[in-house]
Amino acid sequence: MFIGEHTFKVDGKGRVSIPADFRRELEEGDPLASQSGRPRMVIVYGHDAQKQLQVYTYNDYRALAAEIAQMPRGSKQRKIMQSLILNKARPTEVDGDGRLVLPQALRDKIGLEGTAYFGGMGETFEIWKPDVFEANTASVTDTWLDEQGEDFDPLSLLNDLEG
Repeated sequence: MFIGEHTFKVDGKGRVSIPADFRRELEEGDPLASQSGRPRMVIVYGHDAQKQLQVYTYNDYRALAAEIAQMPRGSKQRKIMQSLILNKARPTEVDGDGRLVLPQALRDKIGLEGTAYFGGMGETFEIWKPDVFEANTASVTDTWLDEQGEDFDPLSLLNDLEG
């Protein structure tokens, strides 16, 4: 599971260290990683308005692609998922120094320069330009939390799963 948050420098060639605990998850999510020492992953960059890169382990991305393949052929939902998840994705691998090399086009898409924010999201992690992440969190999460009241417990949302 990808959890926690990290910020790392991005060099001029787009190389950025991957958090050590994230690398271990990537290794576990790639059956060939033990042989190659370079776990594979898939970066989904999605639609034009998407402000972050979403990173899947190799196995989790394959499972997601299989779920999309189970959707009715020709359906609008399947076409959208294929476009945003399968078409707007880039397979890559960890380099020999434990880094990810982000191509210029992906860095440009999210405005990444200087530093990258890594946010664990459970089965995936996201890469953001740090100030964009902060602004997004403030505008979405903080506003929603303010509406819930001072004594709101986020774990109460899990109660919806019981019924």
